[in-house]
Amino acid sequence: MMKAKDQLKLEVVNKVNSGLMDRFDGQTLLKVSERTLRRYLKDYRLEGIGFLRHGNYRKIPKNKISSEVRKQVQKLVQEKYFDFNLLHLQEKLFEELGFKIKYQTLRRWCHEINHVKRAKRRRSKPRYYRERMSQEGLMLQMDGSHHLWFGGRFLCLLAAIDDSTSEVFARFYEGETTIACLDFLKGLVNRKGAFKILYTDKAGVYGGIKRENFSQVERALGEIGAQVIYAHSPQAKGRVERLFGTLQDRLVAELRLNGIGTIEAANEYLQNVYLPHLHNPKNMVQAHNPVSAYRALPPDLDLEQVFCVKEYRIVGKDHTVSIAGEKWMIVDAIRESISKQKIELRFDKWGTWNAYFAKNKLKLVKILRPQKIAA
Repeated sequence: MMKAKDQLKLEVVNKVNSGLMDRFDGQTLLKVSERTLRRYLKDYRLEGIGFLRHGNYRKIPKNKISSEVRKQVQKLVQEKYFDFNLLHLQEKLFEELGFKIKYQTLRRWCHEINHVKRAKRRRSKPRYYRERMSQEGLMLQMDGSHHLWFGGRFLCLLAAIDDSTSEVFARFYEGETTIACLDFLKGLVNRKGAFKILYTDKAGVYGGIKRENFSQVERALGEIGAQVIYAHSPQAKGRVERLFGTLQDRLVAELRLNGIGTIEAANEYLQNVYLPHLHNPKNMVQAHNPVSAYRALPPDLDLEQVFCVKEYRIVGKDHTVSIAGEKWMIVDAIRESISKQKIELRFDKWGTWNAYFAKNKLKLVKILRPQKIAA
């Protein structure tokens, strides 16, 4: 299984190599020098994912004991020292062979001939700790949890946690949909500013491998200069996974105690009471670097026009487009033809849309189909 640190390295190097992430941001996330990042990029272009492997991978160590010695030792164990424990066996073999065999090496050889009892339970795979990011706003881990939060209904709690400070942002929705994720991120960005990296799973709503560069969430974050990195396992984004365990244990009880039964009341309690007074003050930590990585957005930027669903249509030769199976005609006075060009449709959370071309709003009129005369 790939380590969490290697997962992050692979995603960052891939983004930098494809031009989707700035090199300085890549250095900051991986905590390496410019020279090291150049070496990663060079190795990645030559070897692909194999650049994660150490240079000594599958090379025979110079101090490896020959197979003839291993077979000789195993034969001695089976015929002469079959009732010796490992430490006693190690001492006897030193007397007989004239050199000391490492305890773990000897143990492995004995396992091969079933001389040592194996553990009945298989040990779990190792997990490796990844250090927190140095600045708040540098990376946020995000996920959704469907649970019986209150009122006996399965609802989705969308949550994001700052990797550096453990500050939590959360909101209840009916489901983990594109509209819900865009609305949640819009509120977060409006409150804190633009962050650098969103670290999430490969769910289709965020993009993932199959829908990379096709997700509305990834597109919207790209417009404010943020990137999306995908975790290859739940353990890689362990902070947000553990957060849901805490919230399911504590928040559910708090909501029941306060008699909350609607999404509106739950969100109000979550934003005004639970997170600012009960959770964040108790669990937040101080970032290593006090300088925040959140960036202020331009004052003229309308977040409603960024965090919405955007689709594109090709204009026909007669200046018509097809939307939801219906023909619409562009009625604006345009000097030159825009046939075969793309226009942008921006859908809000209620499903209403507006059309734009070159950032200018267009006026469209639906073409009514002729009705057949009933016989």
